[in-house]
Amino acid sequence: MVSGAFYLRSWAEMFFFVLLVLGFLFSLLTPSAVLSYALIFTVGMAGGRLMFERKNRLTFPYYLMLIGFLIGYLLGAFYGNRNIMVLLFIIGGFLSYYLHDSGIIRDVRY
Repeated sequence: MVSGAFYLRSWAEMFFFVLLVLGFLFSLLTPSAVLSYALIFTVGMAGGRLMFERKNRLTFPYYLMLIGFLIGYLLGAFYGNRNIMVLLFIIGGFLSYYLHDSGIIRDVRY
């Protein structure tokens, strides 16, 4: 029997696996390369927002979870070039971080 302390210590690994599976499922549901590129860019933008929001307290588990989604997505992607997908994911993340940091995109809470 696994205790609750195990889950508190390994929450990042559990989310990594969950996001890996979700990324795989999302990639199976995209029927074309254009949609695959758009989806991975959008997820990269969401990752950039997460990095901006947790700018001063971002730790390794959050990077691990983003990479988990990316790996799962790449494993199931049949359409499109995987190198382009990785590049779009990274560009989306940096672009979103820059747009949030410069104030071009604002969160409704701020």
